[in-house]
Amino acid sequence: MAEALRQRGVSDGLADLAARTGWAAYQHAVQAWIADPAQSLDAHLLRAFDELRALSATPPPKAPS
Repeated sequence: MAEALRQRGVSDGLADLAARTGWAAYQHAVQAWIADPAQSLDAHLLRAFDELRALSATPPPKAPS
């Protein structure tokens, strides 16, 4: 995946980050699928990416003072 992104002009660092993030999301989805095979692997993978998007769009909670 990283190499395909590089061929599209993505920088090395960003291509590596995207590939590692994709691999981590896939591993997360597979574990969720094993725990809940009633949902398809595709559904678990879509959920993993949705959760990553939500996490990156939400400001982190404030630490207690």
